[in-house]
Amino acid sequence: MPSPTIRRRVARLTVADIRSLATLLVVAACLAGAFLSGAPAALDRTLSDARFLLGPRPASGGIVLVDIDARSLAEIGVWPWPRRLHADLLSAAATAGAARVAFDVDFSSRTRPEDDAAFAAALGSAGPETFLAAFVQHDPASGAVLASMPIPPLLAASWPVSINVPVDDDGRVRRFPSSIDVDGEAIASMPAVLAGRETMDGDVGIDFGIDAASIPRVSFVDVLHGRIAPEQLRSKTLVVGATAIELHDLFPVPRAGIVSGSTVIALAAETLMQDRALASWRPSSGLPALLFVLGAWFALRHGLRRTLLAAAITALAIEAVAAWFYVERAVMPETAGLQLALAAVALWSLVREFDLRQFRLWVSRVETRNTARLLERVVDDGFDAIVIVDAQGRIMRINEVAQRLLDLPPGGRPDTVADLPPALVTVVETAMAAADEAAGPRHPARRMLELAGTGEARVLEYTVSPFWLEDRRRGRREANRLRYVSLLLHDVTDRERAQERLRFAAFHDSLTGLPNRRALEADLEGLAAERVPVALLAFDLDRFKGVNDALGHATGDAVLVETARRAAALLPAEATVFRIGGDEFLVLSRTADPRLVRALAERLVEAIGQDFDVNGHRISIGTSVGIAVEAEGCRDPSVLRRRADVALYQAKRTSAGPVVEFDRSMDEARLERLALERDLAAAIDAGAFELAYQPQIDLQSGRWTGAEALLRWRHPERGFVSPAEFVPVAEETGLIHRLGAFVLEVACRDAARWPAAIKIAVNVSPLQFLTGDIVGAVRSALASSGLDPKRLELEITESAFVGENHRLAGIFSDLLALGVTFALDDFGTGYSSLGYLHRFPIAKIKIDRSFVTDIPGNRHSMAVLRSVVVLADGLSIRTIAEGIETGQQAEILGELGCGEGQGYLYAKPLDIGQACALFAGGAKDGERGGWTERRARLAVV
Repeated sequence: MPSPTIRRRVARLTVADIRSLATLLVVAACLAGAFLSGAPAALDRTLSDARFLLGPRPASGGIVLVDIDARSLAEIGVWPWPRRLHADLLSAAATAGAARVAFDVDFSSRTRPEDDAAFAAALGSAGPETFLAAFVQHDPASGAVLASMPIPPLLAASWPVSINVPVDDDGRVRRFPSSIDVDGEAIASMPAVLAGRETMDGDVGIDFGIDAASIPRVSFVDVLHGRIAPEQLRSKTLVVGATAIELHDLFPVPRAGIVSGSTVIALAAETLMQDRALASWRPSSGLPALLFVLGAWFALRHGLRRTLLAAAITALAIEAVAAWFYVERAVMPETAGLQLALAAVALWSLVREFDLRQFRLWVSRVETRNTARLLERVVDDGFDAIVIVDAQGRIMRINEVAQRLLDLPPGGRPDTVADLPPALVTVVETAMAAADEAAGPRHPARRMLELAGTGEARVLEYTVSPFWLEDRRRGRREANRLRYVSLLLHDVTDRERAQERLRFAAFHDSLTGLPNRRALEADLEGLAAERVPVALLAFDLDRFKGVNDALGHATGDAVLVETARRAAALLPAEATVFRIGGDEFLVLSRTADPRLVRALAERLVEAIGQDFDVNGHRISIGTSVGIAVEAEGCRDPSVLRRRADVALYQAKRTSAGPVVEFDRSMDEARLERLALERDLAAAIDAGAFELAYQPQIDLQSGRWTGAEALLRWRHPERGFVSPAEFVPVAEETGLIHRLGAFVLEVACRDAARWPAAIKIAVNVSPLQFLTGDIVGAVRSALASSGLDPKRLELEITESAFVGENHRLAGIFSDLLALGVTFALDDFGTGYSSLGYLHRFPIAKIKIDRSFVTDIPGNRHSMAVLRSVVVLADGLSIRTIAEGIETGQQAEILGELGCGEGQGYLYAKPLDIGQACALFAGGAKDGERGGWTERRARLAVV
């Protein structure tokens, strides 16, 4: 009876054998499943494609591809082409001496009859033998097979050949049918016909070892236009087909990748011509099974390494034999089944060698080693500095980046945390002391640290994270866990310096280096929160725009820089100067003492008022200062800034002096002005304005000659608002353009109701000339009213000519072309440049009322009147006097030779109804003639 030891040994062997048999059966089942799933076919295609790379063969050169390529499409035009071009190609091929021409082109539909006839004639003429493409395709709707043959006229003159290309399961073309059946008739394939193998049957295995790039090819357009040397085509077979991508005649094939259909035909024809039609050989199904059984027996007799080596040698030998058959005999053996059997033997040997537990342990060890190597590479090759410290303060790991960053000696690794910079020692010790595993993992926070080492101070961004590991020497009890701290550092010095520069740029002016508007707002907000008394001094530079215009922006910038230097130099410690923009500056003083603030403002005026020596120029400019002191209850920085601006505005607009302190009356005036602006805009939108007309009379004949349009605004609350009050506001806000267009429209419309001899005079603001479309407004008013342009007279003041330019001259030319005339208003009270009278088309001079009111008692006024009348008469310019209120004034003006007049003596401003009635009456109180007999009375003046 066997001993217990022997029985246990037998039991163990039995279990091992059973396990080996089970794994063998599983592997065999997997192999059978692979065969049933079609895996060998896919593997055979891959192996055969690889064999094409062995010993590439050149093409014979007897076939030349004529490509319908992108260059041909670009030169000839969009496909399809007229068939006469194919006829021309045949003629060119015949001239070159080509033997045959095969068209891989669909000619199954008719085109223009003359083109079809020309192509048929070319096919039938004595020349190269021709072949036309025929193919069959499945109709998805009916499931029937449809044949596409060349049209009868072409078929009568040429031979049809099939061009059908079968595609394998993986989408690649590897074979070509020798013929197709069309209505019971076999049509040979183009490759078979070109190779002279029309009688063969079955599919042709194409040898893709033949180099597709070695097949000669030319462009269709080059053959068509005779650009190809005849010897390239003489006695050759031409295959005409599409290669342009947009024609979609492309197929994936082994080795060559994606090629055109004509290239597939040429490769198939070359295969037959070189007697390389590939035949396949498949071993019997029992041979892989026999090889698997033999392999399993070998694995049982020998170890794993010998089995794997034998399987690899056998696989290589099989493929070597298969390669020899392909190269020498054009036979493609199907060796996938044998290779799968060998792979199954190798797999079973591996499974036998490693049972499940051993395999898991082996995988775990490999993963552990790979993870450790990966972490080592991350630590060593990373951009960040990494330091790992244990609970005893020993440095367990530090990479080279950390040693360089912390200026540690390159010779050796530091041993303890004490060898690190003191700031980092504190960081690590604090993190170690605060580590609490029971609290769970914490998200590491990023912090900043500045280290002053041997070189430049560095700014470091760091995270410190405690973690715990198992103590491998003891059990996995909670008390035996090891504590570590990971310190990760990143050098952000360059980033922080760049951010400091950005912060400086955000709060400082790039030209002067002074704090800017944002810095002022931040300072004011801080001071307001602390309730610190402050004062703002706003100032800008007088005549600065003239400096920029005359001397250039570079000089202007130099003036601004010098201004900033002077202002900063005289300010006390508690004051700061800011550049707000352009030539605007603000001084923030942290004192609200009016005496000190005013003294500071006066020093600013004095310092900036001194001459500037800039870029070789001596520049004299000045400044005005507006002061706003933070009073009780005023803690809004925006209010304080606005008050300083209002005070500066008053300093520049009034004669109060260059330094003005804000008071509440200025705010009230400003609010009143804002209300007026708002009401003015609303009145224009509502059409609340009306016109009155002051008649104008001929002082010699006493007849009415025209009327001046006067704008009236009756506000529902303010009552009558003087034009002297709202017109400047309209000019400053830009509303003058809409208001002026309104006056022109209404005045022209009303004047159209008057007799044809009565003109209408309309005052025009200089801004309408300088910045508006006065020509468009006048043209629109005349067109809508139908008024004769000769009856419209535009009154302009001398200020319109200040800073005259080519644009102003063009505006006058356009208005003159319309037919309107011009009168110079308020002559003698403005710039009174006589040059305007001959440079601009002034037809009338309007004498200001200030010269009329005090005649005849004022000799100076009489002298001015006499000079103006004589000057105007010499220039053939008419004159009109305004403000005539007495008969004596009218009589004197008439005696002086003044042509026309207006004033209360004749009529007050009238509404449109009154004006129409007045002008319909003709003369003023009878003919006002007889001025000559009273001229003698002027001798005493």
